Amino acid sequence: MIMCDKPRPAAWAFLLFLFVSGLGFAEAKFSGLDLREDQTLLFESSVDAPDFGNYSTLFQADAGEKELEQLTFYPEHMSILADTGRLQIQNRYGVFRTDGELEGLSPVEDFPAFVRGEEITSGKVAPVHTSPDGRYLLTTRENSPGFGTLVLRDLENGEEAVISEEVKLDLSGPPAKWAPDSEYFIYSKENTLYYFSVAQLEEERVMDEDLRDLGRGSVNSASWADDGSLYYVSGSLVHRIRDLELFPRTLYEELLRVGEVVGKIPFVFDANFDEFWIAPDGDQILFNKGGRNVFLFYLQGDDYVSTGATVTYPYLFLPRNTRVEGVAWSSIGTVTIVTEGMEGGRRQSNLYRMSVPDRPGDIDVTELDSDGVRDIVLSPDEQTVAVLYDDEVELRDYESWRVETSFAHRIPHHLIWRDEDSFVVGGDSRIELVNWREEERRLVTLSQTSDHGFERESGEVLVRNSENAYRYEDGGFEPADRFSVRGPKVSAESVRVYLERLDSGTYDNIVMVRNTEGVGTTRLFPPPEREYEPIPEDGEPVDLQNFTHGNRTRAREVSFVFNAVDSVEGLTTILDTLSDYDISATFFINGDFMQRHPDAVREIADSDHEVGSLFYSYFDMTDSKYEITEDFITDGLARNEDEYFEITGSELSLLWHTPYYFVSPEIISGSQEMNYTYVGRDVDALDWVPRTDGQNVTALYRSNARIVERILEEKKPGSIIAMRIGTPGEGSPYGGRDDYLFQKLDLLINRLTERGYDIVPVSKLIEHAE
Repeated sequence: MIMCDKPRPAAWAFLLFLFVSGLGFAEAKFSGLDLREDQTLLFESSVDAPDFGNYSTLFQADAGEKELEQLTFYPEHMSILADTGRLQIQNRYGVFRTDGELEGLSPVEDFPAFVRGEEITSGKVAPVHTSPDGRYLLTTRENSPGFGTLVLRDLENGEEAVISEEVKLDLSGPPAKWAPDSEYFIYSKENTLYYFSVAQLEEERVMDEDLRDLGRGSVNSASWADDGSLYYVSGSLVHRIRDLELFPRTLYEELLRVGEVVGKIPFVFDANFDEFWIAPDGDQILFNKGGRNVFLFYLQGDDYVSTGATVTYPYLFLPRNTRVEGVAWSSIGTVTIVTEGMEGGRRQSNLYRMSVPDRPGDIDVTELDSDGVRDIVLSPDEQTVAVLYDDEVELRDYESWRVETSFAHRIPHHLIWRDEDSFVVGGDSRIELVNWREEERRLVTLSQTSDHGFERESGEVLVRNSENAYRYEDGGFEPADRFSVRGPKVSAESVRVYLERLDSGTYDNIVMVRNTEGVGTTRLFPPPEREYEPIPEDGEPVDLQNFTHGNRTRAREVSFVFNAVDSVEGLTTILDTLSDYDISATFFINGDFMQRHPDAVREIADSDHEVGSLFYSYFDMTDSKYEITEDFITDGLARNEDEYFEITGSELSLLWHTPYYFVSPEIISGSQEMNYTYVGRDVDALDWVPRTDGQNVTALYRSNARIVERILEEKKPGSIIAMRIGTPGEGSPYGGRDDYLFQKLDLLINRLTERGYDIVPVSKLIEHAE
């Protein structure tokens, strides 16, 4: 019955699930070589990272012995381990931890790190999921472009265990959630939720996976409460499982008979689009339905039929193109909701506040001043809230929202409370420990530097960033009176260093070390293993009238095409992901969509993407009741132009295609008369295919991870990859999918660009094909 590999010592060959993205995000570049007489070398690596932009990392190396030490640590992900108080930082160079005093930052033992010979990769960094006590790491080991193995790593004894095979890869991290006591975690696979017991693993009595099945859903369907209870939403029922030792009963009973049904909601929960939060006392639940509609429900413990009262305030209908980023919920019922959306092509945050009474009643919602807010974080005693802005952190009384104090901090990405008086904040230039009541601040480490070198007389390492100068000694930085360094050097006794350009792969260049007394030139660290796919030698004809693909032999580039047909589900994620990677795509919009969703159309237009025509109405042109003439085509294109201009004040680009990509001589000639280029596609994502046709699983249906793998198999240089906004089967009695491609768009981008592909608008493919 044991499905899990017995823990075993490993030469920890784990690959951190870090991918490359966008061509701007595909290459690490080394610079800043400075060699001291004792062969100590300073150099830096710079990358363009989605969500963070360009940042650099400083390294020190023994050029003779090829030993590397990382000096700065950019906080792409940051956490504090509850049981030990140690700080953990993760970025594309590895996973690092301090001691309990927040000192001695170093790579996690035996874990992949650049200073230990692992490759630097760019793109979004998928966080490892660390148990609250810090002992275990959950990560996903890649097996194929879309799937991997869920692996548990015990940092105390160096052993690893395989938890599950064929788990979908995800850049938000492994599909798992730890219980507060670190004794259990839940994970999802193929739309099914499972549990795992660490104690059962240690006692070598782990049951087969199918005997740990909790029911349908994903990790979005479940949430751990502070008391260790698991809340699980299935269909329209809310379950609470108080004691995870009840899980073995799944051998004999349905889940509904295992957990306690504590509520019933008036809609079916969809883990693709919905999310929920539980009140600290477990008496209320807050639902975000479809990304825009927020409802509050009071739960009644022993009622298997109804939750009793349902409260809408009225329900909170969020602004256009918005999603909930976080919820701060105090034990006395004060709830603050943080939302983020794209407006005018820029990210905009909003804060909403409500007070939830113990018993059902009227709830007023107020909107707080949110100009420039990046995030809010509630203190452990729920008395104080930290409000993060681009250039400072404010401390406010949580109930009155009165400002207590503030301090400067450049672009704070993360803030984690240690206790009610102190917290760690990590930003673009530094990571520091702050005791706000005592007005004390201590530097933990630098995130990056703007300059570095060796002091003129002493030779000690000096750095500076946008704020101060520092000296590096004993594994940390201390303030320096001034930044006074000698000029950079690249030669010392018996050694010279230089940079060598790399023609292919994920590094732009590499640091070389030349022995001037002996013979031999070697690399300071291993070159990247990933190489770009070769460009085909033989091309294919390009039709500029019916443009289905670009040039096959000139460059590795593809286009993303998003067809806006009827619904807007997933659009927020699509626009956010493209913005993260600084990618311009091509959107095709029809008149029906414009009339239904004018705000969405304005947001697409404001986001600087290329927008073409999908005709004025979405219908099947092969239907015999329609006569498709040149005049019909020109009139339809003109009408769509006018609709788009009326909504956006902008003009459509002269690109278009028909509904369902139907094409005929009349369609081509009619569009030519309007100076339009007809755009086809050579890779159909098939993300529009519903799961069933009413009776059986549709033959063309694939999960989103399988779609990613299929696109990678079919794409070529110049490919046009067609995807659909919204959900399939709109208005049909069946339709729908278990998952959607927009959820894996970042994974698709990473997979394409790690193969050397750039993602450009269709107009660029046309330009490069001429």
